[in-house]
Amino acid sequence: MADANAALFDDPLDCWVISDGRRGIENQAWGLAEALSDFRPVEIDKHVLRSGRAFSALTPQIQFGLQSSPKDYGLPQTAPDIAIGCGRQAIAPLLALKKSDPKCFTVYVQDPKIAPHRFDLVIAPEHDDLSGSNVETMIGAPNRVTRDRIIKDTLAFESRLETLPMPRAAFLIGGPSKTFQFSRADHDNHLAAARDLANQGYSLLITPSRRTPEWAISDYKQLAQSLPHIWLHQDGDDNPYFAFLGGAEIILVTAESTNMLTESCSTGKPVFMLPLSGHAGKFEHLHKALESRCNLRPYSGNPIAPDYRPLNETKRMAERLWAHYDKRNASIN
Repeated sequence: MADANAALFDDPLDCWVISDGRRGIENQAWGLAEALSDFRPVEIDKHVLRSGRAFSALTPQIQFGLQSSPKDYGLPQTAPDIAIGCGRQAIAPLLALKKSDPKCFTVYVQDPKIAPHRFDLVIAPEHDDLSGSNVETMIGAPNRVTRDRIIKDTLAFESRLETLPMPRAAFLIGGPSKTFQFSRADHDNHLAAARDLANQGYSLLITPSRRTPEWAISDYKQLAQSLPHIWLHQDGDDNPYFAFLGGAEIILVTAESTNMLTESCSTGKPVFMLPLSGHAGKFEHLHKALESRCNLRPYSGNPIAPDYRPLNETKRMAERLWAHYDKRNASIN
């Protein structure tokens, strides 16, 4: 259906993805841009911002006051049809694009912490409790996970996956955040869950993140040496993240990662949370939403969970973006 809709439009629109290049931030804007192309042709260009530490520490309002032209941020002077930014460093460049060309449709992903009307559209997580006529909210955050991408990557890593007997459990390990700690006790509980599933006959697919403490990665290396049928992904190797989502029967994710939780729930597979200590705050809303929608729950030794429809909030937000885009265009034509 999406492909049929896309065929109705001949000329692709220019769509920029703007971020500071951090993978978790960039993928939110990039995933949304890719989802747009399911409905209409778009040509996506990625722009990574390079600012000094002192400038990056300034508030977006001060940044824009000092640098109000797209070229100040290394962007082409000719604005695109649509610009999607994510992360605090993308705010001032979006404001600069809007100033240089009011027809540029600016979209900010996350809570900008400034008035939403400064953008054409703001897409924020439900747990940020943001509202407005140009605000759309979603469970979690946009992502790049699609059925086709999972199948493609799973096939690309098929030979390695075939060495690991089914069933398989994927462990997506994050790290400390502003909200959550990553204590030794938390980590010990995660290791206990891995050993428990291994004892139940599961092969383990383990991928740490850039935030995972080195001492925790060291423990996972020891685990991989002490038990059979473990694939521990390490930096320097080709990233099997999507293949892990495709090759696993169940997925376990640390509690602090909005991206990994929602990406995992987009598979329709049983997803279990690996709790972390700290004050959940607004993340409690996210966890409850995923519990209600996708049967997310802490892992307690039982790998069986009720079925649910795969979460596809990115596609829904893409549809809403096009609705806002058409409404804006109708108002200026």
